Amino acid sequence: MNYMEGVTALVLGMATVFIVLILISIIISLLKHVKFVEKSTPKTTNNVQAPVAQTNIIEKKEDDLELVAVITAAIAASLNTTSDRLRVTSFKRVNPKNKWNIR
Repeated sequence: MNYMEGVTALVLGMATVFIVLILISIIISLLKHVKFVEKSTPKTTNNVQAPVAQTNIIEKKEDDLELVAVITAAIAASLNTTSDRLRVTSFKRVNPKNKWNIR
């Protein structure tokens, strides 16, 4: 009789979960039809538009040497040494498809 009580509890639990999931799905699908009221700002009656200054946004590329210096300083600080004592001994290509390439 213990097995039947366990199976009954299992079936009731799973049925409850699926019924709740179906209800949540129905509620979410009904939210498409609900119109939300947005707070509107009071409209002014002045039709005068302020002149907008045209600015040319120049995209500056970051200096690679500065980036290398920052990375070198961070590595040196983490190793408790100076940057002149660091030496690159090898380069290893990382698989670009796997961003979580941790070994």
